Amino acid sequence: MSIEFDTQWPTQAQRQRGLLEWVKAQPRPCWLTWPGRDPSRHRVVVTLLHGNEPSGLKALWTLMASPPQCAVTSHFCIAHLEAARLDGGFVHRHAPGRPDLNRCFGRAGLGWEYGLAHAIAERIRSLQPEAVVDLHNTSGSGPSFAVSMADTPAHRALASRFTERMLRTQVRLGALMELTTPQTPIVTIECGGAMDPASDEVARAGLLRFLADDPLLDEPRGAWPLEVLHRPVRVQLAPGCRIDYGVGPVDGCDLVLPPDIEQCNFGWLDGGTELGWLGPDGLGALRLSDGLGELAVEQWFVERQGRLCLRQPGKLFMITSNPSIALSDCLFYMVKA
Repeated sequence: MSIEFDTQWPTQAQRQRGLLEWVKAQPRPCWLTWPGRDPSRHRVVVTLLHGNEPSGLKALWTLMASPPQCAVTSHFCIAHLEAARLDGGFVHRHAPGRPDLNRCFGRAGLGWEYGLAHAIAERIRSLQPEAVVDLHNTSGSGPSFAVSMADTPAHRALASRFTERMLRTQVRLGALMELTTPQTPIVTIECGGAMDPASDEVARAGLLRFLADDPLLDEPRGAWPLEVLHRPVRVQLAPGCRIDYGVGPVDGCDLVLPPDIEQCNFGWLDGGTELGWLGPDGLGALRLSDGLGELAVEQWFVERQGRLCLRQPGKLFMITSNPSIALSDCLFYMVKA
């Protein structure tokens, strides 16, 4: 399947009409380029792989008013405009009933989403950029963090341009960051919740550093220390299970989480911390994986009087209060102390 990219920057008239109007009018994905002081080197920014995660695009839109001095030729892929413009704009992660674009990289499948993922990957390979960042928002409210398949100085340097935290994962889902190589390090930046104003600033400030810093892949001196968490575990509901959000157990639900569960994002939680209410199947409603295989739920959680509790201290992150994402993707990730 042949995928064409739009390569024209928004005009002044389009900018005056606003970002959302431009998104609604775009017929295809975009690949835009700013020149740099060194035209022989390249960097790539990918954003809007998920249509409801706009902080990266908002940051780029802001910078268009006064483009920064880029250290090298810098490219911007604005990917899933089709999902972004549905139902008023920035509502859907992907089009209903369609594949998740950020689960299509390095994989074969039916649908134009796989063709677009392949086209993005091929364009990146042809440029041989010195670095790639993929800008996202978390499904729930919470602080920013980076996700990487590798813990190297280059990956830490990229993460440090945007955030104070990096997760080194082995979970492979078909995400862009899984295409990372020693020659072209790729990290995902989760800027925070899409509704959090601070997330847009994380994207804007980090993007400025990513575009201007040279050298880029040296860890910054004197900046904040980067906290690196290894081998996060993905926590999902078992197939066929139901979830709800409330202040107590709900008939017919296998798990009920409190509406403010997102407040647990990235805070250390003590062993025994109560997270929610389990249904008749108890811990059997959960599935855990670290990317290498399934894990025993009982090593991480314990049921106490019908409540889901942590077995030992740990951190939770990427918690969502959106039931559709909780069912289609995951409940959250976690690491032990």
